[in-house]
Amino acid sequence: MVSFKKPLNRRNTMKKELQVIKTELNIGVENPFSILHMTDTHITIDDPGADSGRQGCFDCDFENSSQDYCLQAIEYAKQNNMTILNTGDLLDYLSEGNFEFVKKHFANVDYMYAAGNHDFCHKVGEATEDYSYKWEMIKRSAPCFNCNLYFDSRVINGVNFVTLDDSYYLISDGQIELLKAEAARGYPIVLCMHVPLYEEELAKIEIENNKTCAYLTGAPAELLATYPEHRRLQQTPDDATLRALEYIYGESAIKAIVAGHLHRNYECVLKNGIPQIVTHGSYKGYVREITFR
Repeated sequence: MVSFKKPLNRRNTMKKELQVIKTELNIGVENPFSILHMTDTHITIDDPGADSGRQGCFDCDFENSSQDYCLQAIEYAKQNNMTILNTGDLLDYLSEGNFEFVKKHFANVDYMYAAGNHDFCHKVGEATEDYSYKWEMIKRSAPCFNCNLYFDSRVINGVNFVTLDDSYYLISDGQIELLKAEAARGYPIVLCMHVPLYEEELAKIEIENNKTCAYLTGAPAELLATYPEHRRLQQTPDDATLRALEYIYGESAIKAIVAGHLHRNYECVLKNGIPQIVTHGSYKGYVREITFR
């Protein structure tokens, strides 16, 4: 996701409380339950002797705010007996300090994880983010997490939470074959990804905000044509992604999509009637308690 230029104000030491948004989804659950959606924490712990220059981007509320909000979210989930659904960018970049934070604080946490683009980023802006770069970086980041970053699933109270990696605005044929197998199990599916799917109004808001592009998976060709070249190349869906989107929009088992990436709170209904929920980054103190009914 695009970085922010706001400098870290070291004099601002006043801590703020976590902001918990509460959302209900009616998908026909027999026994209602809640999970905590957490996304885009962007932990920025540099290794000794290194200076990423990234702390000011995400520790902008107070010093070490991204870490503090993360710990508040973990505590909130534990106190309320909720599983955490994390949709990526827990790390801002790959460092031993960031890895140790995850290992220490998530070791005894009940969570699911959908990878974000920063979870595969050794140094922000160092290289073209393509599959070869991702598969090289995943060797370092994957051991930090308790799940398969490519595709995973977990059934909670009769709802199948499927996490898949669309962090480079692409979905593979292999992921869709796995998703089809999950749909065949017969549970209602909540599809959990880092990057939201294209929706017209959301795209307008993002372009107005970013002045460049929408940062969405599956943007149409006429919109992509207005992007700067490097963003158009980055976000143009390949044939596999187009096949994936066709399947997702036509699969009745998929009851909702939950995503992050955009650093904003937004709820919409996609063209096939599927609700899509986007939550702002926890680096800014936002999490979302989603109750399924």
